Amino acid sequence: MPHSTKECSMKSCILGLAMLVPLSGFAAAKSEAVALRTYLRDTYPSLAYVERYRATYPEEVQGTNALWSDARLPPASTAGDLVSALAGLADYHVSLKGRGAGKSETLGVLFRTSSDNQMVVWRVFDTIGTAVKPGDVVLSINDVPTATWLDRVQASTFGGNRRSRVAQGAFNLGMNTRAVHQLQGLGDSVSLMVQTGENAPRKVTLHYQPMSEERAAAVVEAAGQRDLPRIFSAAGTRIGTMRLGVFAPQYDAAFNAANDRAEKVPGTTEDQAMVAGFCAVVRNFIAEFDAVADQADVMVVDLRGNMGGFRREASLLVAAMTSSLPATYDAFSSGKPGVLKLVAQPDDPPCGHVKSHKPIIAMTDAGTRSSGEFTAAWMWAGGAAIVGERTIGAGGGLEAGSKGFALPNSDFNVSASESFAFFDPRGELKAGEASETVLIDKVAADRFAPSRARPFAIQAVGMRPDVECKSTLADLRDGGQAQIVRAISVLRARGMLK
Repeated sequence: MPHSTKECSMKSCILGLAMLVPLSGFAAAKSEAVALRTYLRDTYPSLAYVERYRATYPEEVQGTNALWSDARLPPASTAGDLVSALAGLADYHVSLKGRGAGKSETLGVLFRTSSDNQMVVWRVFDTIGTAVKPGDVVLSINDVPTATWLDRVQASTFGGNRRSRVAQGAFNLGMNTRAVHQLQGLGDSVSLMVQTGENAPRKVTLHYQPMSEERAAAVVEAAGQRDLPRIFSAAGTRIGTMRLGVFAPQYDAAFNAANDRAEKVPGTTEDQAMVAGFCAVVRNFIAEFDAVADQADVMVVDLRGNMGGFRREASLLVAAMTSSLPATYDAFSSGKPGVLKLVAQPDDPPCGHVKSHKPIIAMTDAGTRSSGEFTAAWMWAGGAAIVGERTIGAGGGLEAGSKGFALPNSDFNVSASESFAFFDPRGELKAGEASETVLIDKVAADRFAPSRARPFAIQAVGMRPDVECKSTLADLRDGGQAQIVRAISVLRARGMLK
């Protein structure tokens, strides 16, 4: 879900998970490329940042820089042309709105992939998907071997690294717009060869159905379900776990009750009522965290597959777990060459703090995105260790209500990140104008590695874990228990965990 410095409305935010989608199937004239070039040059936060990332990670980038550089304009007569032209931004938030994108639809299923391109049914959240079961291994999609299919669709999926584009392609299979599914080569239904346990493989056909408010609520519930046991033991260590799957408080009864109560108090603003709702969610989280931590030696916060959502809720949850939350700035285009405009993100008073002082580990994967990545970055800056996979790099944001750029010859509005976030653990930055080159030099050090001693960014590059721990099919099947045990072993060997 796109991060925004202005929160999206409660009723529309979760539907945005499915409505903001990668560019899709339509024919476009050359004038589309001309218009897009002007749009990007005038409004994109930092094309220089994109160029530095592309130079640093040539093995991860896709497409070219022809759309915004002085090179000859790329072709723009087909959907594939436009995808290729915009993919070079390595920007998860490149998306399409408007009538041409079609309506959002779903199979009633969410999929999860391993580091080696295997895929399982992760969640079944609607009866339309009950022909498959959670944990089923997906062997083929429309008679194409799964690994081959995933490799193909990642090439037309937006994101900062190949592995995350694979994860996003699998997510899109289960839920996105008709246009995206056409781009993936899918019709109104999908044929899957699946295998349950050691049983013989079987072929099933799932049909796309329209997304709805009820199905969106079911997605939120499904994303928040645990994959790891609340508490389990391994190698003499008691491991407690918490799950953060999406920040969508509008579907949380505690949020709604507190928000409604606050709204009835004379003089309370809409923003104050919203924060009251956030704090109700945070206090419930604190109570559960402490109850688990009382029985654990180490705490794991599972952010795998986190779909993003409300940044302010995420920041308040992190503030409850860590000793400090770094200042974070959104960088916008200033309209002046070589100059960025920095705006401090809101800094809400904390809602409380966990009493536990147990070590905290955040677990990420290639499907962790947007506010989920912000959560990982803030937790890491506050002292938590990060294990798992590098995240997708959705470290930019869109302003709430942004309609993007209307293409001149089609029914599409193209959106791209309107700001990039910069984390500032040591307080070096300040609001106002800043040198683009100086700022990029700081965050690009050590191949854009996160740092507790200087500003860092996650746009395109994602959040790099302290311990990279690739996943296997066995890890998908056991919910990641063996994976987290492997990671803890490495952390101990490196002296990063007592």
